[in-house]
Amino acid sequence: MYNKITLLGNAQDAGRPQIGCTQKCCDDARKDFTLVRNPVSLGLHGDQFGIVEITRCISHQLGRVNNPKLSEIWLTHAHLGHIEGLGQLGKEALNSKNIKLRCSDSVVDYVMKHPIWKKLVIRNNITFDKYFSDEIIPIKVPHRAQDFDTHALLFRGQNNNILFLPDHDTWEETLESVGYDNPKDWFISLGASIVLLDGTFWNVDELKNRVQARVPHPSVSETIDLLGSRNEGDLRIIFIHLNHTNPLHYPDSEEYLKVENMGWEIGYEGMEFEL
Repeated sequence: MYNKITLLGNAQDAGRPQIGCTQKCCDDARKDFTLVRNPVSLGLHGDQFGIVEITRCISHQLGRVNNPKLSEIWLTHAHLGHIEGLGQLGKEALNSKNIKLRCSDSVVDYVMKHPIWKKLVIRNNITFDKYFSDEIIPIKVPHRAQDFDTHALLFRGQNNNILFLPDHDTWEETLESVGYDNPKDWFISLGASIVLLDGTFWNVDELKNRVQARVPHPSVSETIDLLGSRNEGDLRIIFIHLNHTNPLHYPDSEEYLKVENMGWEIGYEGMEFEL
């Protein structure tokens, strides 16, 4: 069904710059619009056009790929940055007709408890559909599951299998849940040739005004320690979902160069992958 994926956003849920942030990372992006980054999302190209995650920047993100007609939406979970663009499908904007929303049962329940999003279902702007296909396989992962669960998505194609894992809490919990001792072995077991991987924070001390432990994500520093350097023939691992504070936003940073020199990659908006 789908033969290509475009990375439509590479930032954490709130994008870059973030509201209220007065640090250099956001001041730079306010002064130079080329440094603005959209929340993470994927465009799915094929017989029809779908997206993964529907962000508040959906209009700009669809514009990047020539504003195609939207047929379906896949969600990994329902944290606000991954779902708030649903409002753009209502009668105040697109007034869509029966766009398929593919998400887990717990996310369906969450949507139906939200009075605004529930109206989209009642008015047939969106309609729920099954959360799997022959080409797209959800994989449950641990990530702050108080209100709903979270999944990675594995896209199976003729040329590449692509794993999309923008959010999870810790490698310890995730690897225990899937039954592997290290990330690379798990990725290989899935047949993944490309992994779009949670790169939210560079390290565990990145947030200055919040308790970072309350926003659990494996740091990129930890992940590359677990991975080691890339060897010839290894799968590609591309870090995405970067928080506004993450130094990987700067290609000339020491951190960016370290990742690059180890053979791994940092995603950028407009990046394309053949399936």
